[in-house]
Amino acid sequence: MQHTPINNSREPVKRPPESHKAIPGKEHIQSADEAVEKKGRTHVKRIKSSVFAKGWIAVVAAAVFAYSGYLVYNLYRTTVTDYDKYARAAANEQWTLMTYSAKRGVIYDSNGTPLASNTYDFTVICSPKMITSTEISREEIMQNAVAILGVDYEKLDKIIPVDPTDKTDPRNDVAGCDVIKNVPQETKDQFDKFLKDNKVKGFGFVAVPQRYYNYGSLASQVVGYAKNDGVSLNGLYGLEAYYNDVLSGEDGYRYSETDEITGGVLPYSDATTIPVSDGNNVVTNIDISIQRIAEDAAKDAYDKYDPIDGVCAIVMNPYTGAVYAMVSLPNFDCNDPYGKPYGVGQEAWNYMSADDKVQYVMKNAWRNRCVSDTYEPGSTFKSLTTCMAFEENLTNEEEIFSDAPIAISSKHTISCWAQKSYGNHGLEPLRKAFENSCNPVFTQLAYRIGLSKYYSYVRMLGFYEPTGIDLPAEGKGIFHKEPTTVDMAVLAYGESSTVTPIQLITSYCAIINGGNLLVPHIAKYITDPDGNIVDEIEPEVVRTVFSENTCKRVRTLMEGVVNDGTGSAGKVDGYAVAGKTSTSTIDVGELKGAHVLSFSCYAPSYDPKIAVLVVINKPRDNSVGSSAAASTAARIVEETLSYMGVQRRFSAAEYEKMTQKYYVQEVEGYTAARASSAISKVGGHTTVYGTLDMNSETIIGSTYPNIYHDLYKNSIVILYPAGITKEQMLTTRVPNLIGMSALECIDALRKVNLNCDFGDSESQITGVCVAQSSASGSTVFAGEIIKVTLSTVAVNTEQTEETTVSTGGEYDEDGRMDALPPEGRRDEDG
Repeated sequence: MQHTPINNSREPVKRPPESHKAIPGKEHIQSADEAVEKKGRTHVKRIKSSVFAKGWIAVVAAAVFAYSGYLVYNLYRTTVTDYDKYARAAANEQWTLMTYSAKRGVIYDSNGTPLASNTYDFTVICSPKMITSTEISREEIMQNAVAILGVDYEKLDKIIPVDPTDKTDPRNDVAGCDVIKNVPQETKDQFDKFLKDNKVKGFGFVAVPQRYYNYGSLASQVVGYAKNDGVSLNGLYGLEAYYNDVLSGEDGYRYSETDEITGGVLPYSDATTIPVSDGNNVVTNIDISIQRIAEDAAKDAYDKYDPIDGVCAIVMNPYTGAVYAMVSLPNFDCNDPYGKPYGVGQEAWNYMSADDKVQYVMKNAWRNRCVSDTYEPGSTFKSLTTCMAFEENLTNEEEIFSDAPIAISSKHTISCWAQKSYGNHGLEPLRKAFENSCNPVFTQLAYRIGLSKYYSYVRMLGFYEPTGIDLPAEGKGIFHKEPTTVDMAVLAYGESSTVTPIQLITSYCAIINGGNLLVPHIAKYITDPDGNIVDEIEPEVVRTVFSENTCKRVRTLMEGVVNDGTGSAGKVDGYAVAGKTSTSTIDVGELKGAHVLSFSCYAPSYDPKIAVLVVINKPRDNSVGSSAAASTAARIVEETLSYMGVQRRFSAAEYEKMTQKYYVQEVEGYTAARASSAISKVGGHTTVYGTLDMNSETIIGSTYPNIYHDLYKNSIVILYPAGITKEQMLTTRVPNLIGMSALECIDALRKVNLNCDFGDSESQITGVCVAQSSASGSTVFAGEIIKVTLSTVAVNTEQTEETTVSTGGEYDEDGRMDALPPEGRRDEDG
């Protein structure tokens, strides 16, 4: 038996090579050797396979271990380190947040009339590849969209694909986009109807909350405006900005678990809900009727005098600080804040670039000059200087002063305004110096008061700080921080320092109400969405500056200014007006020689209801004086008190003036424009065109009444072209005058283009109407003179006729009572 030698490495021992030649009888030996060799090779293969398998297992084990470590790491990171991040991500998949927008509160006037309310406009959206129609072509869709929406054709062409199935067209890759924004409801409805009628698919609408301003430009700088920033409405100006937090409210939301596919709320899920809280409302002290009165008067002044820095007008309650009206011209339309403002011609506006337009409205129209701008108060400051002197018991109304020039330094001399014309007034009592507005007299008073005491009063009157009015961007007066005697000498008559209009009228309210400096307020109270008052703005006294006795004495002096002094243009028959005029002159710069004209007043003087300030800032015609501001204020006073129902008290002189008669000017052959001018010059009569086809160039053939009639001031004259027959003449209906006062009769008849005549009853001018020459409701020619009988005996004022017309005792649709126009003013028909 043979054995295969084995070495120490357990491998078969290699045999020495043998001859290939077969040895006879040895074949079996060779086969055995081969078998041994084959077996060895198999054993080696097994050993190699075992080693490979073990290596593979090690690799797999390492991979499993590493992956397990990765999983453990990510599990730790997800559940511990970045828990908040992944929890929120998971919640976003399972929970849905639904937001409910709060409605913005409404801004009302003092009578509950909305000034700013809510509306919606729409954004038209589309899914380009879904825009199809079975009725009309792509071109027809685009043409109609352009016609209805006003969108550019080129823009639509870039949005709507020619073939919705063309995958190479990049327009088909857009899931959705905006077509046009700020589409009004009417336009949206029109386009929606077009889509439905023509079975057009692919368009949609998104409602966007917006603000609507019911009266456009009325009180625009006071109300301001709000704009949707893509999330909510936010106030940017005026009350909208100042009370933004009050008006905005708080959005509500519902946070609930929803089905990922359908979006429906899952049953038994606990939703978190915060209810929406709509904004509160702001009820203002602004009365739209008084606001309109003030704006109309200010606009007439703006148009007539073309002031470089606009016109301001404020109407206040002197006892509460409530602001009834606030006008700043030029103004803007709150519904179109970037549009053409008042006072700018269309041609000039069109010439401006887009940037220039924005700069102009921001600088001139958006700024509320009543609270943001300052000006030299001029002679209106003399009332305050006089109060200081009276309060310190340093003078009296009858003390004699000289208004001779005063040298206040080696370079400066103060003179009376009359010095340039006919010489100063000479010696005069303080009362007369106040009426004549003599500058040197008030400088003398300031010297008596003393520098420290004088500026102490200035500070007490609030000129070194804002008034605290509830409007944004309030400015304050510019006064010397360390004033000198020279500064005081010129401030005594209102120069060298500046004030805001709201500061000036607030200081005047202190004189009117007996010495209390008040905080002016636009807002009256705040209400919740249901109309319940949640915050009432009470009158707020800052401090008491002067005594009642001091104020009473200065008020008497202001009455004299209107009755006998420089403020006569502010006089209103039946309403005793007291006030102070001012003409402040610009002495340096490009505007040297320009004037700031103002008139601050109150009425009636015996029972003040309103305080009024008018500022006409730098009229282009330097010859215009303070009477321009006084007459504007007089119009505001007259119409406001008439609207408020304040009874007039006429003096004997005023009654005589009211019944003075003026002839009708001969105007046959004149153009209508020339005729109107000629007739108005005598008695201030108003002309009315008698036919619809008349214009300013029509040649006048006759008038009614004609040159043989005498009329009261501000009566009505009808103009007719040649060839008019009686059948073609203008007619009107006679109102019921029974029980009305003389002025009410004149006013009621004038409203319907009729004239009044009291005949022989003028001795009873203080009575009321007991008879009229034409019955109430009867038809007469326009311009007819209705004879009225007055009596002081009480009469039954009940109206018995069927047909009536508006009378002087009634209000129009805005609650405003029309009043007689100021002397010499013509209406739009004249």
